[in-house]
Amino acid sequence: MIRKICLALAILAMAVNVKAEGYAVNVQGNKQTGMGHVGTALNFDASSMQWNPGALATLDQKYSFSVGGFATIIKTEFTGALGKEETDNPTGTPFYLYGSMKVNEKLAFGLGVYTPFGNKVDFGKTWSGKYLIQDISLKAIYIQPTVSYQLTDWISVGAGLNIVYGSVELNRALPLASLGAPDGEVNISGSNIQYGYNLGIFLQPTEKLNIGLSYRSQVDVELEYSDGDVDFTVIDPVSPLFPDGGVAATLPLPASFNLGLAYQINEKWLVSADVNFVQWDEYKSLDFDFETNTTTMVSTPGGPVEVPVLTDSKSTRNWSNSATYRIGAQYSANEKLDIRAGFYYDETPTNKAFYTPETPGANKIGISAGLSYMLTDKLSVDASLLYIKGEKITAVDGNSGFGGEYQNTGFLPGIGVSYNF
Repeated sequence: MIRKICLALAILAMAVNVKAEGYAVNVQGNKQTGMGHVGTALNFDASSMQWNPGALATLDQKYSFSVGGFATIIKTEFTGALGKEETDNPTGTPFYLYGSMKVNEKLAFGLGVYTPFGNKVDFGKTWSGKYLIQDISLKAIYIQPTVSYQLTDWISVGAGLNIVYGSVELNRALPLASLGAPDGEVNISGSNIQYGYNLGIFLQPTEKLNIGLSYRSQVDVELEYSDGDVDFTVIDPVSPLFPDGGVAATLPLPASFNLGLAYQINEKWLVSADVNFVQWDEYKSLDFDFETNTTTMVSTPGGPVEVPVLTDSKSTRNWSNSATYRIGAQYSANEKLDIRAGFYYDETPTNKAFYTPETPGANKIGISAGLSYMLTDKLSVDASLLYIKGEKITAVDGNSGFGGEYQNTGFLPGIGVSYNF
C-alpha cells in the first residue's frame, strides 16, 4: 500500500515540474537563472555562496545582500487509458536570501537561506492514477552559514554548513473494494531537520578567466515515527484496519559535483558555462514504514486465514546518475543595465522500467532571459524568466503496472534586488 517515503514522495513529486531533473528546484538567484542557472565560476554578489562558497572572498564590496523569489507555473500532461489528464498545480514560490561581509581583504563570512527542493503538484482526487498520488506539497529550506578565504591572489576556498528543514504533505486514494467498502483516502505529513555541507574552490588564473569547482554533499531526509503522521479517511466497518499513527520515511537529496568556467570577453560581454554531475543512483526505492500494521481474517474452503491489510511496502526506483549542461551570457548595455540569456540541457535520472507519476521525469531543455537595472550605484533590481520543456515519454511503472505518456512544461518568472556597498 504505502510505506517509507512519504517525505520522499513529496520532495520528489515537486521536482518533476521544476528546473533540474529528479526533484530539485534550482532557481536560487535571478542573475544566475537569467544565464541558464550557471554560477559555479561567477562572483556577482553574496548569492555566489550557493553555487561556490569559494567565490565569496573575491567580492569587491565589503557588504553584499541579495533577496528574491520565483513563481513556478508548472503543468504535467498525462495521456492514458482515460485520455488526456493534466495537473492543476498551485503556484510555488521558491525564494532566496543571501548576505555576506568581508572581514578583511582575504576573509569573508556569509549566510544564505534558499529553497533548492520544493513545490506543489495536484493531479486531483479522481484522476486515473489516484491510488499512486492525488496531490503533494513540499517545503525544503536550506540555511547555509558560510566562510570563504583567499589563499593567494588567484585561489580562494570556501565551505558552508547546510541546515536543511523539510516538510511534506501527501494525499492519495485507497482502493478498498476488496474489503467491501468504497475508496478511502490517506494523508501523510511530517517534518524534520538534517545536515550537510557545501565546498568550493574559486580560481582566477587571469584577469578575464574564472574557474569554479564545488561539491554539495548528500543529505538524507529521514522521518522517524515521531516525525511523520498518517491519517486515514475510511468508513466502518473497515476503519479499525486503518489506524492513524506514525510513519517512517527516508529520501536522499543527492550529492552534486559542479564545474564552471567564466570568461570576460571585453567590458561588454561575459560568457559562462557549467556542468553539474548529480549522484541520483542513491535513490533505489520509494518505501513507507507504518508504525502499526494490520491484518484481517478471511474465510477460505480450508478455514479462516489471516490476511495482511495495512503493511509496509517497498517500491523500486533504481535511478541513474545524471548531468546538466548549461551556458549563458551577459551583455552590459550601459552603466545601469545588464541583459542576460541562457540555455541548458538536463538529463533525466529516472528509470523507464519503474516510472511513476509522482516524478515523471524526462530529458528537458531550459531557455532563460534576465536583466539587472541599477536604481542607484549600490542597489539593483534583478529579474529573470525561465521556460522549461520536457520531451514526451511513454513508460510503465513495473511496481504497479500504471503507465501512459507524460509531458512537462513550465514557466518560472523571478524578481529580486541586490545591494552592495
